Amino acid sequence: MKIEQRYYLGIDAGGSKTHAIVVDQTGAILGAGRAGTGNWESAGLEGAEGVYAQVLRDALEMAGLHASDLCAAGYGLAGVDWPSDEQRLRPVIQTLGVPGPHALVNDAFAALRAGSDENCGVAVISGTGVTVAGRNREGERLRTFALGNQWGDFGSASDIVRLATRAIAYSHLSRGPKTLLTARFVARFGARDVPDMVERITRGQAARPDGRLAPLVFATAAEGDAVARRILVDAAYELGYNTVAIARRLWLLREPFDLVLAGGVFRAGFPLFRDSIVELVQSSAPLMRPVTLGGVPVVGAALLAMDAAGEEAGADVRRRLVEEAGRQPLLAE
Repeated sequence: MKIEQRYYLGIDAGGSKTHAIVVDQTGAILGAGRAGTGNWESAGLEGAEGVYAQVLRDALEMAGLHASDLCAAGYGLAGVDWPSDEQRLRPVIQTLGVPGPHALVNDAFAALRAGSDENCGVAVISGTGVTVAGRNREGERLRTFALGNQWGDFGSASDIVRLATRAIAYSHLSRGPKTLLTARFVARFGARDVPDMVERITRGQAARPDGRLAPLVFATAAEGDAVARRILVDAAYELGYNTVAIARRLWLLREPFDLVLAGGVFRAGFPLFRDSIVELVQSSAPLMRPVTLGGVPVVGAALLAMDAAGEEAGADVRRRLVEEAGRQPLLAE
């Protein structure tokens, strides 16, 4: 007997890129699309709508399907921060013409679903920005504000670089210990010394240090530099404290749950950063299971579409999606 194929859409829109995939119920990726930022806060509602339409069109074309062939959709969108944002964006996604039920969540929750078979646990996203988001088995969700250190989030690539430049300044003033970071940063900026480097930066003759320099901190830590290693531990602990707080509010500390680690800082692959978070969280949540997200979060958006449609998407389906996403060039980070 021929098995009826069922098709699902996942869209993940972040600050720098937007991905879409069309999948079937077995976890096979049939089509994919990629475009620039789909965050309505920077692109505007019309701009975001255009990006969503483009990646949907490209994914459907690759799959050889039409929007009417889809059963459900999952949207993990940056900028869905408040209930009012859901009201803004629901009319936008409705213009895409995808039939059936849908899930509309902040993109952090798509990352959680991408790394968790049960869609239960806490996702820590550390890249250009940082977010900690959790969901318990009753479906309650909670996340940090994702508005930077001023509102309680710390541990992004930019924050790591900020700690590095502070350490360099302290070392220059003999307030803090000497560090290899000084020579590494001075060389990167082609400067003579720290004052020359800072003058160039503050007078617009060189780009201001940002998260793109985080790999330099990781490399210096890998050389054994105590200051660089301390920076990574401190940033990791900040993320760990927020993770424990989210898990506590969701009554997860005494239950098994997935700790999904996602974003460019974790993809850098330096064990000290990851292990510091895991160790701190595990001290309060001994049944926690750490998972480093190997696939892109759009996998989670597709799984949320299946969840919305009542599709039984088990561990095998999630694993297949993650594996196929890793082989799809359009989904490369």
